Parts: sequence; C-alpha cells; structure tokens
Amino acid sequence: MLRLLALLLPLLPQPARAREPSAQDVSLGVDWLTRYGYLPPPHPAQAQLQSPAKLRDAIKVMQRFAGLPETGVLDPVTVATMHKPRCSLPDVLGAAGLVRRRRRYALSGTVWKKRTLTWRVNSFPQGSVLSQETVRTLMHHALTTWGVESGLEFQEVGSQDPMEPDILIDFARAYHQDSYPFDGQGGTLAHAFFPGEHSISGDTHFDDEEIWTFGSKDGEGTDLFAVAVHEFGHALGLGHSSAANSIMRPFYQGPVGNPTEYRLSQDDLEGLQQLYGKAAQTPLDKPTRKPLAPPPPPPALPPDRPSQPVPDRCDGHFDAIANIRGETFFFKGPWFWRLQPSGQLVSPRPARLHRFWEGLPAQVKVIQAAYARPPDGRILLFSGPQFWVFQDRQLEGAARPLTELGLPAGEEVDAVFSWPLNGKTYLIRGRRYWRYDEAAARPDPGYPRDLSLWEGAPHAPDDVTVSNTVLSFPSPGNPDSGLASTPQDSYFPRIPSLSRSSAG
Repeated sequence: MLRLLALLLPLLPQPARAREPSAQDVSLGVDWLTRYGYLPPPHPAQAQLQSPAKLRDAIKVMQRFAGLPETGVLDPVTVATMHKPRCSLPDVLGAAGLVRRRRRYALSGTVWKKRTLTWRVNSFPQGSVLSQETVRTLMHHALTTWGVESGLEFQEVGSQDPMEPDILIDFARAYHQDSYPFDGQGGTLAHAFFPGEHSISGDTHFDDEEIWTFGSKDGEGTDLFAVAVHEFGHALGLGHSSAANSIMRPFYQGPVGNPTEYRLSQDDLEGLQQLYGKAAQTPLDKPTRKPLAPPPPPPALPPDRPSQPVPDRCDGHFDAIANIRGETFFFKGPWFWRLQPSGQLVSPRPARLHRFWEGLPAQVKVIQAAYARPPDGRILLFSGPQFWVFQDRQLEGAARPLTELGLPAGEEVDAVFSWPLNGKTYLIRGRRYWRYDEAAARPDPGYPRDLSLWEGAPHAPDDVTVSNTVLSFPSPGNPDSGLASTPQDSYFPRIPSLSRSSAG
C-alpha cells in the first residue's frame, strides 16, 4: 500500500507555489528593512550578505507591524506595503529584540524631565488648503491628546520668545539639515526627534510636498491631525508599535476623526504612562514663560461622503486635454489627471482643481482649455468667457476676459494651443479660430477664420495637443485618437501638411 501511495503522490494536484520574489523586490526589501531598523546595516569591512534566516525573521517582524500574515516571504502584498506612506523614523532597534518583547508599544529610553513643554509652529505648509490658524489648532489638539492622559501641559509660545521652544514644528522639503531627508509626495511623511538635551530634541518636521488635509472622506491628501498625533508620540519618547489600533503604527492609516473627541488606544496609553505616569500623579510646573492665547476650535469635519463623486478616468469624455511643460493634463469637472512623459500617471487618483491651482475661484467648475504660454512659461486656464494666469500653481491677478486675446465679448473657447514653429497661439471655437501673437502680446488682425482652411481638421474639434511639431485632435471619448502630422510644405496651418510659414 505504501509503495502504491508513493507512486500516486506525484500524480495528485499540487498546491500552487507562491510567486518567487524578483531580484528587484529582494533588493528593495533589504534596503527598506535596513533603513527602518529590521536588519543591521552591512559592515563596510565585510562583503557579507544578509543570511536567509535573518532576512526571513526581519520580514516576519515587518509583517507584524503592518498587520500582515507573518510568512517571512517578500510576497506582492508585503512589497506593496513597503511603498505605503509612513513615518521617517526606524521601527525597531533590532529585529531580535522585538521578537522577544511581549508588549506592543516601544520606548525610546528618553523622557522629558519637566511637566510643562513649550511649542511653536516655525513654518507652515506652502501648498495646503489649510490656513495657518487651522494648522495651529490641529497641532494644539494633537499635543493635548497626549497631555490629558499623562498630566503633561503644552504651552504655545510666540516667535518673539527669547528661548527656543521644546517642540519646534516645521514644514520642510527634501534635505533640511537633519538625517531624514524627505522624498516628495508619498513615501515618508514626517518625523520627530526623541526627548533629550540636544537643540533638535522634540522637534517635529512634516514634508511640505505632501497635500495636507483635515478629515478628508474621499481619501485625498494626508490628514495632518492624524500624522501630528503620531509624531508627537515620538517627541515624547514613544517608538513605533505593532498594535493594530495604535496611532504609533509606522504606516499612515488615514483620518482619525474629530480632534476634540479622539482618544489614544490602550497600547498607546500604556506606553505613555510607562514614561510619565497618570495624569493626576504629579503636579504641573508653574509656567515661567507667557503662553500665546489658545488657537480657535478645529474646523468642522467634511461630510461622510464627498460632495461630488470622484470620476472614472477610464470612461473618457474629458473637458480638456493639454500639454503643459512636458506633461499631459486631462481635465474633467473639478478634477484632473497628469500623465508624465514616461507614460505613467502621477497618481491614479485625480487631483482637485482648487487644491492644486491656488487662487482659482471656487465658482469655476470646469476647465475648457489650457496651455503653457511660450515666452514666460505661465499657465493659462480657460473657463467660460474668461481665463486665469498662473505662475506655476499660484494665481497672478484676477480673471481676464477673452477679448484680450482677440475674441468677441462673451465668446468661449473649445481648444487652445501654441504652435512652436511660429510662436503663435491658436484659439478654436466651433468651426472658427483666432490667432494671438505671443511675442507682440496682441491678437493678429484678420481673424476669426474658418477651420476648413486646415485640410483634414475635424469638424469643431474639442481638443488640440501638440508634441514637438505634431498636431493632434483627440476626440472627447478617446484621447489617443485624432489626426496628426508633421510640417512639410509652405502652407500653415494645413493638415496634414503643417509648416513653419505663418500664412495661416
């Protein structure tokens, strides 16, 4: 019988094998695990690779922090988790020590020797929809979250105070003179330094390239209050936790609700009170510095559902498609996507018009055309009979009428493009088009003209895109469709024979 089973076993269905991690995944995994403390850095004098056993143990610990099955394998879910937004600080001082530790929370080993701590926001986010007052309010409540459970008191001080605050808060970009440079949107979000006697102890830094929001229900942006609570835990001496409901988990988990009602998890509470005791155990220090007046109450949370659903980019029918500084912008209602020259989207989720284009009036609900002005790189957005001029993302001045570009009062545009071979900008409405001389900053005389002069041009094009010296007319439902040509003869603009001549 045993011999028969041995013969039959190879014929039985075998369980599917997990996909072997690629060399790129392994390289990423080792770098990531080393960066965040799961693996020791390689010794410079020894060309020794991490052993398979150590790598497997480190992956298991990482999976525990992330709430994943502890397989010890770099499976696709584990690799994807390594790409999630998170805190800059390491998670553990050593994987072996974490495996033996019974409690979930971790302590840095340092605490503040006083009960009253001062703080100040030294710099504010540059591209956020949050006002400076809202940022101060969220910081106040994030610190209070820790104070009410420990008896610590936090006093905001002004910039005129002669002494540096214990916790100095900054919004910074890339390298900012510490050991944790930021990496742009996504990736690392923020970091804070543990208590101590150094000038940087307690200081808390946020990546200014993130889109900081508060209470967003549609998943857009990064919730400032949630990240601030996490980072102030570090500033008080707590490390990262593997507990499922801990605010000290290293990965960003989204908004946590109303700041006045938010409470720490049991794991966070135990870690905090291990350092500072319970609230009523120790009297507070008498304040020696004059605190600022408390900030205003936090803003109301947005509704549970966004006021307008996020559109699906796959159904086409964009309001406008434009080439701007090498990227292709797809506008749809109050949203847009950006396609990089590599063909990759900047983000699969659309960005909001009014959060990206700072100063665009709230009543603008749709963009009908857009282009980058050749002489100075300014970006023009068109909606209705008006247009707006932006320096990068910042609005310059008020709305301007299309009459400045040669169109009659009340007229709108369907498409706008600038032709690189003659420096002229073309504005299309239905079957007619106008031409604007960018160098002279005035409309060309003799317009509008009929689009039938452009051989092969579609009837009333909705969009026009230009790539080098190729002109395309994508259809509303299919941005990859349309006519395209390179200039060949002396008539301009003639499709499919566009040339350098300005006769058109």
